[in-house]
Amino acid sequence: MKLDSGNVDTRKPTVIIPYPGPSMERGTKDIVVYLRPETNGVVVESILFKVIRENPLYRDNISMCYLANLPGDFIIRNRIVESHYSLKLFFAVNAKRAFTPFMISRFEKHFGVKFEDASIVGAFEALKLLDVNYEGLFNIWVPDEMMLNVDGQNIKKYGGIYIVNYDIPAILHKNNNKTDVAVMIFRSKLIDEEFHRMIVAMADRLIEKGILSPDKPISRIFHYSKGPYEEILDGMGYIYQSDAKHIPLCDISFFHYLKKKGMDDKNILGIVKHPIVQFKKEIEVGRRVVTEDSIFLSTAGMDYKSAYSFIRHVIAQPIIPGYDA
Repeated sequence: MKLDSGNVDTRKPTVIIPYPGPSMERGTKDIVVYLRPETNGVVVESILFKVIRENPLYRDNISMCYLANLPGDFIIRNRIVESHYSLKLFFAVNAKRAFTPFMISRFEKHFGVKFEDASIVGAFEALKLLDVNYEGLFNIWVPDEMMLNVDGQNIKKYGGIYIVNYDIPAILHKNNNKTDVAVMIFRSKLIDEEFHRMIVAMADRLIEKGILSPDKPISRIFHYSKGPYEEILDGMGYIYQSDAKHIPLCDISFFHYLKKKGMDDKNILGIVKHPIVQFKKEIEVGRRVVTEDSIFLSTAGMDYKSAYSFIRHVIAQPIIPGYDA
């Protein structure tokens, strides 16, 4: 992604803890975390460190190896959010035209309707059809059976239409010139469930101190890398040096790990930028079936070794007509 950080009107990232380079310790993984605090990053840092220090499990298995503040105008000018959510944004615009054959099959099975007969619209078209704003669209409640997540895309049935990636307009609009983002990297030995509990504890403490709003779910307060491939995606978008340049790709820990395993840059980026993959999945001993999903969801919670091994089961990447990340 080309940066426009040379523009004099654009503030640059403030790097409080510089990134030290890829992790070399076996059993660790880097997890990128970002949030939108209502105060400066130094105060956030102090509170989060306190949560880590107070719990022996976190103190012995977590270190913060990067902390920076990304100004809102820098994020907008460099289209960081649009780049990060490029595939979801593509589906939110193209909707029905972007579905893969697997997605069509899952859609028909879940909703019990023929794909060609269904009124499937993208989120931006839904705003007009329902005459609501982005928050109104995001907050429309429907029963669980009226929701489907397939290949990382969210489909919500409401008012006779099927809305693709209803959350994207809200995600785009919550970023503005005055909304800065605090970005961290935690170098972690924790399992996924333990790390999630730490994030909940941090969110509770920030809410208690009045830094974050208590009326929003944690998923709208914190984002963190759910797996190693998402770590690469997050690192590509949100980790910068003090001169406002991205850190080198090979310095992202899991990217570095894959390079050491013999993968080249093109293949790694091909997976991260085109994350829908078809792979063999074992459903019982000795029996595998071919299925399709987002690699981010398929490898959520995995360590580096498991996430690398997953690649051996990938057999194809479906073509999404018109999509070119």
